[in-house]
Amino acid sequence: MKLLNIIKESIYREGESVKVNRFDMKALFYMCQEKVNPMNIDEVYNFLVDNLYLKNEEEIVKIIKLYKHNFSYEDIQEKGGCEMSEDSIDNLIREDYDEEKIVLGEWLGVNPYLLVMVSQPSENYLAEYREFKDENDYKVGTYRDVVSAAKKSVLDTIETEGYDYFDSDWLSYYIEIDEESAKYDAEERAKEDVVNYDDETLRDMIYVTNEYEGLIDNRKYEEYELKEKIGEYKIVKFKLEKLNKEKKIIEREIETLGFSLDYDNDDDGGYSEMYNVDISEMTDTLHKLETVIFEHLSYVEQLETEIHEVEETIKESNKLVYQYEGEDLKEMAVEVLSEDYLQKYSDDPITYVEDSGFTIGEAESEGMISINEDEVVREHVSNDRGSILADYDGLENTTIFKKNGIKYYIYRT
Repeated sequence: MKLLNIIKESIYREGESVKVNRFDMKALFYMCQEKVNPMNIDEVYNFLVDNLYLKNEEEIVKIIKLYKHNFSYEDIQEKGGCEMSEDSIDNLIREDYDEEKIVLGEWLGVNPYLLVMVSQPSENYLAEYREFKDENDYKVGTYRDVVSAAKKSVLDTIETEGYDYFDSDWLSYYIEIDEESAKYDAEERAKEDVVNYDDETLRDMIYVTNEYEGLIDNRKYEEYELKEKIGEYKIVKFKLEKLNKEKKIIEREIETLGFSLDYDNDDDGGYSEMYNVDISEMTDTLHKLETVIFEHLSYVEQLETEIHEVEETIKESNKLVYQYEGEDLKEMAVEVLSEDYLQKYSDDPITYVEDSGFTIGEAESEGMISINEDEVVREHVSNDRGSILADYDGLENTTIFKKNGIKYYIYRT
């Protein structure tokens, strides 16, 4: 009788009728003769394509199933193991595929039978299959499976490669510096800077040049004012000395006229009257002169007070100026630069790590920084599952399983 038996092929455990023809029989016999291992689907597929030049996928799958189902590795090794007849062929074949395999087959547009499992799905690991035709590998799973596998992968990477594996700019968002360590390092670096720069450069570095120059200008003005007041003081003192000399001269003249008046023998009193007039005029002049002298003395005292005040102001100005010079400036620069570096390290932990000459992993081990591992894992898994699971192209693909509407994620590895 002709071999027109029906092969029951079930993906969803439903029947699909195919015919077994004479070519199929010859193909089975030929593969057995050539000792093609029926358990190695990859080997069977390549033999059918390379030696029998089959291209029709349905035909290839049918023959692979028949060969696997009707022959064992022991059969092909034994003499006469390849003998068969139409009646001896068991063509009632059932296949029950994993859902992931069916989903991947639908997405690739290939028969699930042409997908061989590379690794079994398990907790934290996705099912992985290889397609015979193009020899590409794929991982597939539901969202829950994918997240679990991605988390495991990230944690494994942290353990084996360390945090230096990740992009440092991205990782910086999840790094916190150790305040005490950073403060010490910032101060030490500031001290190194201070030693290497002159006063003018340091003032520029801590942004006090304008303030310093303003103080210098103020002090120059105060020194000029002091010079002017001292000059005025000398002039007034000179005038005062001159006035005092004039006063003494007038006082001596009045005294001389007084003696003359006492010893004058002029009976008619002519000289006495003249002396009295002169003494009276000189006394008036003396009184006026004493008023001017008093005014000058008051002005001298005022100038002495003002000069003292300006001198004190200059002393205070010098104190302000000196804090921007020499050792005082260096101490100020260390304090300011330390604060700047500390703020910079807080804002950019990667710079802190690099300035210290460590890798991120080394800095963490030294206690300089702490990394929020939970956040690193969560954010990386949430935003970049493709790069985690798709080793080949970093892409995340999705598809909906037609049977139940569940969304699956596929990654080429």
